[in-house]
Amino acid sequence: MTLKKNPKPIKNPKPIKNSKPIKQPNCFECTFHFITHERGRPYGCQQFGFKGQFLPSRHVFEATGMKCAYFQPRKAPVRRRSSS
Repeated sequence: MTLKKNPKPIKNPKPIKNSKPIKQPNCFECTFHFITHERGRPYGCQQFGFKGQFLPSRHVFEATGMKCAYFQPRKAPVRRRSSS
């Protein structure tokens, strides 16, 4: 029994139309984000309870393939007028 040679090379599949990259939430604008001041793990998330080398939204996306479900925008700080 002899093996047949593949007459045509397999072509790359066409890219999916209308595929947009998922925009990750900005952790610096989230209530639960904090800076750890540790050299190897500078970013943390209070809601998920972990620290990491990259922003928490990136870790969540790599693990689940979805946006962060706990993202909650910070309240804008109140600016006080300076007395002159």
